[in-house]
Amino acid sequence: MLKRFLPQTGFARNVLTLFTGASIAQAIPILISPILTRLYPVSDFAVLTLITSLVTLLGILVSGRYEMAIMLPETNKDAKQVVFLTIMLSVVLSSFFLIIFLIFGQQIADLLNNHDAGPYLFIVPLIALLYGITQAYTHWIIRQRQFASMASARVAQSLATSGVSLGSAYAAIPFNGLVFGNLIGQLTQFVYTFLRIKKKPELSISFAEASSTGMKQMASKYSDFPKINSMQALVDVLQSTGVVFLISSLYGGLITGFYGFTIRILQAPANLIGSSIAAVFYKEVSEKVHRKEKIAKLVKKTMKTLALTALPVFTILMIWGGDLFAFVFGDHWREAGEYAAILSPWLFFNFIVSPVSQLPLILNRQKQVFLISLIGNGLILLSIIMGAFVFKDIKWGFVMVSITQVIYLSGIIYYFIRISEKADS
Repeated sequence: MLKRFLPQTGFARNVLTLFTGASIAQAIPILISPILTRLYPVSDFAVLTLITSLVTLLGILVSGRYEMAIMLPETNKDAKQVVFLTIMLSVVLSSFFLIIFLIFGQQIADLLNNHDAGPYLFIVPLIALLYGITQAYTHWIIRQRQFASMASARVAQSLATSGVSLGSAYAAIPFNGLVFGNLIGQLTQFVYTFLRIKKKPELSISFAEASSTGMKQMASKYSDFPKINSMQALVDVLQSTGVVFLISSLYGGLITGFYGFTIRILQAPANLIGSSIAAVFYKEVSEKVHRKEKIAKLVKKTMKTLALTALPVFTILMIWGGDLFAFVFGDHWREAGEYAAILSPWLFFNFIVSPVSQLPLILNRQKQVFLISLIGNGLILLSIIMGAFVFKDIKWGFVMVSITQVIYLSGIIYYFIRISEKADS
């Protein structure tokens, strides 16, 4: 399918390389999910959902989004300074958040109506630190076109996460193995990526090359990333995490656990295919823009491929979501399947848009798309609030989310096509 619709160039080959690694990495947790849902209660999945939401939020803050600038400098010497800058920020800011969570962790958990999460919140800054450093190294790897190294790192992370989650349950260890599985998985990806960089001469990068002057210059040159791009990313993340926080506060741990698991399963296709295409798309389009080559055809072809690939999956979920979840994960997860059926139209369109969402960044339209994204994110949160206070039913809130997002994301697709055509002309 991919070979048919993607250009028969390095782009397609690189996507397929990442797709192979992502396929294995995503297949592992999906295959063990029916086991995990029978080993862990819904409340443990609620804690995991809250933890991962906070990690996603901090992951944006600790790096200042400078990792996204690693591929932009003309020389590797300057790109390395951006890598060092990203790592330095991640260490400093993660340490600050660690102190906050150690002192106020239980209060934060109580505020979010998930008391069980309190003892685990200190883990959030640790995972965010590992994530920030790993992202810096990963974008350096992408810059050097070592996509196989990136793919294998994802597989290593998935194996570690799944292994710890399963092992903890069978060993009857008295803590949430899902949370610690995520910590060990992120640690594994970091260590694996670091060792691959050390092993391959073409990826060589050493802190001996770090320069305070160089980092300051790069920080100034790419200051739009923490000022504008990080704000846009933060708004996008606040949409997803804000939904979790709202559901947790308004509906409690049970509904949060169902919703978190639903999103985890529905986003599997996005992580499987979309993230692979996104990594290569960003690199290829950046280079085409630098060389003043046309990009509209690639943008359209990429979105068409994503739509055709995902349509069968989301159609099946929309029609038989409740029955499928009950059969695969156990009858007590039927509610999550009903959420999946309602949310499928939204996530289908989101799947088409997400891999090409860095296009405005490449074309220097960050401020414009930031303002547009405020509308889409606001509609999601407003829909959840209306579900609670107007309809008094989370399912009607999800219906509102799907309707508003299908309309909004259709407009975003049109916008991406228009700006790519303008760039060509």
